[in-house]
Amino acid sequence: MKNIWKVYVLALISFLVGTSNYIVSGILDRIAETLGTSVAAAGQLITVYSLAYAIGTPILMALTAKMDRRKLLLYSLGLF
Repeated sequence: MKNIWKVYVLALISFLVGTSNYIVSGILDRIAETLGTSVAAAGQLITVYSLAYAIGTPILMALTAKMDRRKLLLYSLGLF
């Protein structure tokens, strides 16, 4: 039972990392204003990120298939 808190912390961190990307859509108009572009052009930032994430995730999973999953999760969260 003493290691159960580690699972909850990792789950919380994974949730926060995953949902933090959606914050950009909430402040997209401000990002566009700061960059001096239209909202549609700034919205492409979300599209490019999503595509890179969708394409890169299976590739990285295949490359790291033999690693210990707990260590891999910790390293990737630390890198992020």
